[in-house]
Amino acid sequence: MAIPPSYIQELTARNDIYDVVSRYVSLKRAGRLYKGLCPFHNERSPSFMIYPETQSYYCFGCGAGGDVIKFVMEMNSLSYIEAIRFLAQSCGMPMPEEDDGAAKVKSRVLQMNKLAAQFFYRSLNSDAGRNARKYLRDRQLSDKTIVNFGLGYADAGWQSLTDYLKGKGFSEDEMVSAYLAARGKNGRVYDIFRDRVMFPIIDLRGNVIAFGGRIMGDASGPKYLNSSDTPVFKKSNGLFALNLAKKSGKDTFILAEGYMDVIAMHQAGFNNAVATLGTALTQQQVKLISDYAKRVVISYDSDEAGQKATRRAMELFSKAEVSVRVLQMNGAKDPDEFIKKYGRQRFQMLIDQSDSALDFNLSKLKSQYDISNPEQRVEYLTKACDILATLNNAIRQDVYCTRLANETGTDKAAIKLQLERARSKKRRIQNYQKEKELLKNPLTRNVKADWRQKESTVQKTFAQQQIVCAILRNNSLYDVVKNRLTAKNFTDGDMRAVYTACQDLLESGQAADYSVLAHSLPQQAAQTLAGIFARNADIIITEKDVLMHIENLLTAKLSQREAGEKSVEEIARRIELLKGKKK
Repeated sequence: MAIPPSYIQELTARNDIYDVVSRYVSLKRAGRLYKGLCPFHNERSPSFMIYPETQSYYCFGCGAGGDVIKFVMEMNSLSYIEAIRFLAQSCGMPMPEEDDGAAKVKSRVLQMNKLAAQFFYRSLNSDAGRNARKYLRDRQLSDKTIVNFGLGYADAGWQSLTDYLKGKGFSEDEMVSAYLAARGKNGRVYDIFRDRVMFPIIDLRGNVIAFGGRIMGDASGPKYLNSSDTPVFKKSNGLFALNLAKKSGKDTFILAEGYMDVIAMHQAGFNNAVATLGTALTQQQVKLISDYAKRVVISYDSDEAGQKATRRAMELFSKAEVSVRVLQMNGAKDPDEFIKKYGRQRFQMLIDQSDSALDFNLSKLKSQYDISNPEQRVEYLTKACDILATLNNAIRQDVYCTRLANETGTDKAAIKLQLERARSKKRRIQNYQKEKELLKNPLTRNVKADWRQKESTVQKTFAQQQIVCAILRNNSLYDVVKNRLTAKNFTDGDMRAVYTACQDLLESGQAADYSVLAHSLPQQAAQTLAGIFARNADIIITEKDVLMHIENLLTAKLSQREAGEKSVEEIARRIELLKGKKK
């Protein structure tokens, strides 16, 4: 759907970026700018900046950047058109009368999912669902729980659901796009979920966005089958039962691995339990949990795979503003089994006595050594100090140094000395990682040049960035540039794309600003441009500066490869331009 540039300009003018972002992020004034904790990655020190002058944002921590439309898209998982509609509704602007294909596709998928969930629920309560009902009864689930989670059954037929949805007016291609059907080698479609107990995945708005299916009997296929990504679902971004846990009113979530663990906990009264959707925990899911909870109790399986997943989850949560505790289950492999064997009260005691992430790590480490052996004791203490070095609180470090000294019979001063060495090593590693990240970032790489970059390449790239920044901030400078440069002079692909887009708008008599350009550019170019605005927030780029950058761009030494790629006419034109500059 093509939105006129004039509409985008009016929309962004009516939706001030500070007003919109401050609904999601706590912002503090920093001179002419605003600063806050980035909503797109977990951080403790604010590096997320709002630039009212250009109506843009940029995070110096993760590199996220864009305009108010991009922000709404990312925060609410909306398409470009949906974000425009969201902002238009908030300021009372009518939408342009054009067809919104993406929104219609999503709407159709949600309709299909709703009908499929109803179809599976009816199937569970039919004769075909007798074995599925028995399975759920054997798992000790009540009728109330089954209804509460909308559980169902996909029968063993190859086209039961597809035939039903065809009768409701949906095409085969639509069913395939919703991951409810697949197309075989012969071209015919068939049901993806067959002979499975079905678990609908519901978002915070109450929409059925996907399904998980547990196989029954001796049918072939994986034990659990989950929806792949669709126009309305991305498994790495969601959580099972978040719609229910959010309503619990509790500031602690219990994180489990499987659907049945979560359902068993909810039935036992722990209605703050959630689970990942058939994948390992992701940073996006950590961010989602931190939006609704201050604490999380990790309740993964007690087997080796579960413990490995626990350690990885703790690592991800260590970067978030969420305190973490770990459930240690003895006598059961998962929460579902533990509750069945020992009851709700014992499980509550288990939660109350759960270890902190630090205690969990130290306990696991200690179990690997015989501390009565001097050599193993030294190795244990050395690695324990590496763990303590991750703490930022000096008091906690001192408390744990005392504990280590007491349990190993070692002088506390020696442990503190080793801890300081571990902290120094950690700082060196962090500084090295920061340097690597800086060198990867095209903005910082071109401001503080990587020694591996040729000086002329850095000079040209920086000049191009400053020129396009100047034009976008002051369109009248375009006349200064167009008489001296063409798009071919922009050797950086992103900057050439920006300049060409500016040229198209300005030559057609329209204004060129970031909000209009941001969503017509390649994603990387738009992201880079947001960073350029951030870098120049306190810098005024005058006409004299633009002329200087043009000269730097034209006089930067051509590499052998670049010279080989240019035609004789282009090189001759450049020589004439240089002669003109000298005169």
